[in-house]
Amino acid sequence: MQEEASRERKWLLQEVEGLLSFITYPILVVDRFGRVIHVNPAAEHIWRRSQVVLLNQTLQDLVESAKLLEWVGKGKPLRDFPVEMTDGSGKKSPYLCRLHPLFINRKAEGAILQFTEQILETEFEKNRKYVTRYTLEDVRGHSPGIMALKEQARKIAKSDSTVLIRGESGTGKEVLAQSIHQASSRSGGPFVAINCAAIPEALLESELFGYDDGAFTGAKKGGKPGRFELALNGTLFLDEIGDMPPYLQAKLLRVLQEKRIERVGGSESIPVDTRLIAATHKDLEAMIVSGQFREDLFYRLHVIPLYVPPLRERGEDLYDLIQYYMKSFGDRLGKEPKRFTTQAMKCLLEYHWPGNIRELENTLEYIVNLEIGDLVTINSLPSSIRTSQSNGEVQRAAAASAPAYPELSIEQTEEQLILQAVQRFGRSTEGKRKAAEYLGISVATLYRRLSKINRKHPLS
Repeated sequence: MQEEASRERKWLLQEVEGLLSFITYPILVVDRFGRVIHVNPAAEHIWRRSQVVLLNQTLQDLVESAKLLEWVGKGKPLRDFPVEMTDGSGKKSPYLCRLHPLFINRKAEGAILQFTEQILETEFEKNRKYVTRYTLEDVRGHSPGIMALKEQARKIAKSDSTVLIRGESGTGKEVLAQSIHQASSRSGGPFVAINCAAIPEALLESELFGYDDGAFTGAKKGGKPGRFELALNGTLFLDEIGDMPPYLQAKLLRVLQEKRIERVGGSESIPVDTRLIAATHKDLEAMIVSGQFREDLFYRLHVIPLYVPPLRERGEDLYDLIQYYMKSFGDRLGKEPKRFTTQAMKCLLEYHWPGNIRELENTLEYIVNLEIGDLVTINSLPSSIRTSQSNGEVQRAAAASAPAYPELSIEQTEEQLILQAVQRFGRSTEGKRKAAEYLGISVATLYRRLSKINRKHPLS
């Protein structure tokens, strides 16, 4: 009976050795004292020694890690433990070790050790993928809403509290999120962004929380860290949080409460140290009522609420934004500076900009690319802006100033445009400078014509 059991164990050992020979990663099998009792061909290749030679070695001879032998004796599994291995030429290389304990009668008697080469990235390479481009200086504008927003952002930047940024699409929510990160004590860490609406629901969980080796078909060998892990000591930006599916909302809520995550297919609880900034253009309160968004998660996110106003609510900023982006695109594309006709500028200023800053940028890049001359007319503008209903009054005013309407003289039309410009930009020195630029005349000419107008009917 004992002989038969011995034969079975010998046969089983041969089967295990055969299976290990097919594994392309280096494998060591050691007893509880760290003595090597089996190696596979990949291990022979890495250490440049034959199996016979390696079987006379100990774990300490082959791997530089004082604590690895301790883990063998503990009988606990280990994943991605960093070690250094010395090959036959004396060259040291960084590897990650995965340990699977071996038990006999419930007692740890050894372990199987698998080694994978560790590709070390420099700190620069790690952070290059997750750097920020924007600071609070890039949140442009001097309207009351924008000035108040920038002041709020400065005050809360140093905090680690969760931020919820709300605003229409295209208003620059990620610019604000990056700016907060850049002004925070975490600015040296990564800024990791993920758009919850752009990633298929089936993949979003693994993107956020990572996955372990073998978690699903096609999973990367060794597993993969998620965005929470990648944002260690930095900021995680969850854009379009309103599009997160309900089951992930529950998991996110737990992460915010416990400050720990579990990878997909894993059981290890991993601590996370990251600040969370979320953003959405959706009405979360209405989604709570309809059961699409968790109320408890909303209050976890809504610790510091910020609101980015749409472009139509910050008309005072529009002129400066147009000048800034025209210069920016002109410099980038190597184009000469361009001036706007009065009616073209008026058309842009009175357009309602449903796409907000993003639409404004696209429009001005279009103009810089396609306008050959140095003067931008109404015909230079995209057709969607020229024909928009909101510009009907502008087009009618332009038609009213044409010779077909003799009841309105050229002098009267000029006076009307000057008064409208001064009313829009204000009577301050800076306002008059902008009005003159808007009208396409010098400041001195504007003052002369205002003086003439005031003698006829003073500005109120």
